[in-house]
Amino acid sequence: MTDPEHDNLSERIAKAQADRAAREAKKAAREDKTDGSITAGAMALRYGAEMAGCIVIGLLFGYLIDRFFGTKPWGLLIMLGFGIAAGVLSVIRAYRQLTADANLQGTDQIDGPEDGKKG
Repeated sequence: MTDPEHDNLSERIAKAQADRAAREAKKAAREDKTDGSITAGAMALRYGAEMAGCIVIGLLFGYLIDRFFGTKPWGLLIMLGFGIAAGVLSVIRAYRQLTADANLQGTDQIDGPEDGKKG
């Protein structure tokens, strides 16, 4: 003599637990896909910001040099050149850092048994 209301409650609890497990599985799969890798748009934004920032700072210093020393176009042009050089070096440094991080993440994934080639 089981109570129909008790059976209905048990079914609802089991269904709620199954739904929760499914949601947690989807969340875990979504977190695995976004493992901290950087998108191409993010890299382009970083490179552009690094380059533009260096050039703007170079132009600002050149303008200030021209203003204080009266060397009208030359301070600006020379510091523009330094700003471009600093921007290129900054982009190279950022690229090396991002590729080193990507290689580090890649070796962790390749060396594991989950790729099906080992073990």
